[in-house]
Amino acid sequence: MIVGGAVVILIVVAAVVFQVATGSGASADFEFSVYQGQELLGGEQVNFSQVLDDGKPVVLNFWAGNCPPCRAEMPALQRVWDAHQEEIMFVGLDVGTFTGLGNKQSAIALLQELNVTYPAGGPPNRTPLVNYSVRSMPTTVFFGADGQVFQRWDGAISEFQMNNIVSAMLAEASEQPVPSG
Repeated sequence: MIVGGAVVILIVVAAVVFQVATGSGASADFEFSVYQGQELLGGEQVNFSQVLDDGKPVVLNFWAGNCPPCRAEMPALQRVWDAHQEEIMFVGLDVGTFTGLGNKQSAIALLQELNVTYPAGGPPNRTPLVNYSVRSMPTTVFFGADGQVFQRWDGAISEFQMNNIVSAMLAEASEQPVPSG
């Protein structure tokens, strides 16, 4: 009996993890305050589903103002953003308050210090950390133009690796049929 119950629980947990990891289901959505890039994201308070619904690939980077690996990778993120900002959307999501690695002030200070210009903001609660199973800082989740998870990267990512993933996402997006309207 106990073994059978454990198997059922394991299957349910696996289904939930799969749903979250693939970005499917309403639970993957969250609201966040926009620190910078309001004109690109459509306001000061945005639902992430609105960003995904724009039809562009999206790079969602979880970071914190007092996170040394986050600081180290941000210049590479900025360079990739600079090269592809017409084709793709970047969102830096400050989760320092929920990881013990900073607060809104330290996050904004880091953005300014490093001259980061891609859109960034912070959520009011831990929901995105839970929904996307963020276990390391930084974590980057890549979404295809269809809004589905394309790939994820736990830990700092190099510019070379990011360019490879972004190029693959853009290639896939160019192969998708354009909706008629």
